[in-house]
Amino acid sequence: MEDYAGLVQRAVALIIDQIIIGVALVVLIFAGVLSTSMSTGAVFAIMGVQWVLWLVYFTFLEGSSGQTIGKRFMNIRVISADGSDLSYAQALVRSLLRIVDSLPTLYILGIILVIVTRERQRLGDMVAGSVVIRT
Repeated sequence: MEDYAGLVQRAVALIIDQIIIGVALVVLIFAGVLSTSMSTGAVFAIMGVQWVLWLVYFTFLEGSSGQTIGKRFMNIRVISADGSDLSYAQALVRSLLRIVDSLPTLYILGIILVIVTRERQRLGDMVAGSVVIRT
């Protein structure tokens, strides 16, 4: 039986990852890659770039090693539910379903599911066939 990662470990890892993505976004803004004007279009462009950064960050790192920087710091890892390494396809599914897990706000759905499921899975884990374990 695996030692599943708890809610606090997962939350701290996510906060670390969100800070890293936020810093990358700020660097892009200051480098002039994105418009710094606060028009509605610029705000949507920034949100779009942030979403792409987020999708690539989680999908690539979890697909390649099972760990983002935050997960590595917290000594947790994503694997397939059968114990094998996570595939890029599973990582992509997990990443895309973060949108649903974050509903209605502040990851409430994901938090509830991690608390009530035996294997501490959020919806993205259930659909992708993955679990987050302590390393």
